[in-house]
Amino acid sequence: MTLTLRPPPPLAAAGHFGPIPVAPPLARALSAMGYTTPTPIQEEAIPPLRDGRDVLGQAQTGTGKTAGFGIPLIEAIDTSQRLVQAIVLVPTRELCLQVAQELARLGRFAHVSVLPVYGGVGLGPQIAALQRGVHILVGTPGRVEDHLQRGTLGLQRVRVAVLDEADRMLDVGFLPAIERILGRTPADRQTALFSATIPEEVRGLAHRQMRDPVTIAIRPERPTVDLIAQHFAPVPDGDKLAALRAYLDHPDCSLALVFRRTTFKADRLGRDLTRGGYKAAVLHGRRTQGQRERVLAQLKAGDIQVLVATDIAARGLDIVGLTHVFNFDLPDTPETYVHRIGRTGRAGAEGQAITFVAPEDEDGRRAIERYLIRRQRGAAEGPEERRRSAAASPPDRSRTALRPPADSGHRQRRPAPDPPSRPAAARPAAEMTPAAPRSQRRSRRRSRRRGSDGAAS
Repeated sequence: MTLTLRPPPPLAAAGHFGPIPVAPPLARALSAMGYTTPTPIQEEAIPPLRDGRDVLGQAQTGTGKTAGFGIPLIEAIDTSQRLVQAIVLVPTRELCLQVAQELARLGRFAHVSVLPVYGGVGLGPQIAALQRGVHILVGTPGRVEDHLQRGTLGLQRVRVAVLDEADRMLDVGFLPAIERILGRTPADRQTALFSATIPEEVRGLAHRQMRDPVTIAIRPERPTVDLIAQHFAPVPDGDKLAALRAYLDHPDCSLALVFRRTTFKADRLGRDLTRGGYKAAVLHGRRTQGQRERVLAQLKAGDIQVLVATDIAARGLDIVGLTHVFNFDLPDTPETYVHRIGRTGRAGAEGQAITFVAPEDEDGRRAIERYLIRRQRGAAEGPEERRRSAAASPPDRSRTALRPPADSGHRQRRPAPDPPSRPAAARPAAEMTPAAPRSQRRSRRRSRRRGSDGAAS
């Protein structure tokens, strides 16, 4: 049986989302959500998706991808059939909830039902919802496969499949599960793949699962990183907690996200901050789903000042009002650094990112700076210029200018650096003054006291 998308409503009966005509229920939902003007990814993705074309879209997180595929997805649903007609695969539970909530808000006046399915919670409520019937399923690959194996989910009537944050899903090993899930959908389905990066593995997946896709690559008018004031703060490992507390005590730091590399270190830092009187919470993969949902609810309610997390929060998590990102530990790769700091400076807002750099972190810091310089060059050049530059120019070894933090000794709590007037990358390297290790500072203070006592006698 051949499945085709429902055509969009007649233009005469449509409202508008900026220049894009939409059905009245969608226009009403978009207005209620405060969406008045489409973003570039939405303007580029909505027309070909409406036409039934497969779409391969490259855009950073926070650019409006969910509404970009969500609007044509809502329009394609036949609400008279209480069957799964669209599936959206995402890499994490948090993103699953976030995408499902966004689609539910878009489809509420069109009476489109959306169900998130993910691990860490009981199957019973999800099975009951599937038995009642849903139109759009948003899920993590592991839990979707679980339902398929149990026979509680059928994908035979799926018209559209969306892979969101595809590069992240492949990074964590979901490729086999994704291909098995897509193999349970009709061969003539429409497929949309969205990703912040398009490595070879993602291209291979697109080649195998998509038919003549329309390729969309959105380069922001102003790259997200340019909206973020970046500071690399030289801080010995033993002084990082005191330095973090000094930053958190600054009145401009209203909501902070602090990254650690392991779950054990994240838990320990969360306990230290809570004992210090901060409203802190911890988010990582070993937390139960109930704990993770409570943390997200606390964030939404404004009950948390600082969230300590592993890289599970580096992609897809949208935290409203996040002013600061702290890299307590350097990430494994420069790409992860960009995703981490991209949690702030979203939707055109400005933000601050502070990275604590111990002496043993210098190689990692230099790798990040070289990567940022290459990104800046790529944003300024066209595709042909980028190819010529890559072939002819060696990597730029100049340093991103860094700004030292306030004295991070344990005796000092309040002072924190003033917000920068320009991005860190615009400052000369001469502004960087590494902080002396704590033991050296104490030794100097003792020497000064001895000298003063001798002069007085």
